[in-house]
Amino acid sequence: MNSYTLFSKSSARTEHILVEKIVEDILRKLNLYSTSYDQGIIGIEKHIEGIQSLLHPESPDVRIIGIWGMGGIGKSTICDQIYHKLALQFDSSSLVLDVQEKIQRDGVDRIKTKYQSELLKEEKSPYLSYYNERLKRKKVLLILDDVTDSAQLQKLIGGSDSFGQGSRIIMTSRDRQVLKNAGADDIYEVKELNFYDSMRLFSLHAFKQKSSEEIAYRELSEKVLRYAKGIPLALHILGSLLYGRTREAWESQLQKLKKGQHLGIFNVLKLSYDGLEEEEKNIFLDIACFYRGRVEIEVAETLGDCGFSSKIGMDILKDRSLISVFNGRIVMHDLIQEMGQEIVRKECPEHPEKRSRLLNAEEICEVLRKNKVYYVVTL
Repeated sequence: MNSYTLFSKSSARTEHILVEKIVEDILRKLNLYSTSYDQGIIGIEKHIEGIQSLLHPESPDVRIIGIWGMGGIGKSTICDQIYHKLALQFDSSSLVLDVQEKIQRDGVDRIKTKYQSELLKEEKSPYLSYYNERLKRKKVLLILDDVTDSAQLQKLIGGSDSFGQGSRIIMTSRDRQVLKNAGADDIYEVKELNFYDSMRLFSLHAFKQKSSEEIAYRELSEKVLRYAKGIPLALHILGSLLYGRTREAWESQLQKLKKGQHLGIFNVLKLSYDGLEEEEKNIFLDIACFYRGRVEIEVAETLGDCGFSSKIGMDILKDRSLISVFNGRIVMHDLIQEMGQEIVRKECPEHPEKRSRLLNAEEICEVLRKNKVYYVVTL
């Protein structure tokens, strides 16, 4: 066997490996492309269109787009659909879900190495500088879901010059300020579903179809929709909970919701509250219990008189999607208000007099009657 034969076999083997990698990449992309985008997903098309309009694919610049909204509004689902829809338009792509949870568990460097390895389609390298230089020459799509810390985010992605021309970085957060600090070129706000899409989504889980043909349950379904107020998480959880149950069970669950928020909904919404500092938590609870619908300026003055730094505190609540302002008055989603009031109730469920705030008329009368007042709020 001469050297030419050895060279030919070696070249053939190299070519075979290269072809295998190309085929694997094509199959991977075809799999992404064939994924059902709307299986169980209602009302997401308008969000995808809105985000795509901000990407400006014709621009050679590296653009950073933020997706912002309250917990349970569907940001992660939107991320997943955007990823599958746009992946073919880039040299490579990577989707990192639950970023904050992964950082706490694995650390920033490990997450960064993993997504860089995926973008470069190579085994992990211990040399980050090797990855950094190569990524500057690639047009990539990187999607980071649920970012909460600006400093960690800076370490995770660096600057816009860390990626090649035409790259797009998309990130989601409950905190608008985090997206601003990350240098987002545009921020897309995810808002609640309208009544029609809410009914379709709820029916998909409660009746396993996209419209409620169960006339006997129509009135009860509308009560659930009025409770959920367009939040996909609530519609999903309650629809799945009520699937296949009797009218009596539906009525019982609706009655139960009047006593306290469903734990699955509560835990997701409470994440935005947990990230607040102590003073901001108190401002939020006061608004949830007493000041929703009041004039913003007057509330800020009242809370300021109580010793709170109310203006910056209320700005932070706005950035966390916990409150908003319309026509000068404070607006708060029903489920967010209910979450805040549930936090207060859970301070001491059996003994209202030991809670930080009292807002139920019957409990207030009972506490006053028994002379058990520990904390008094004068409105």
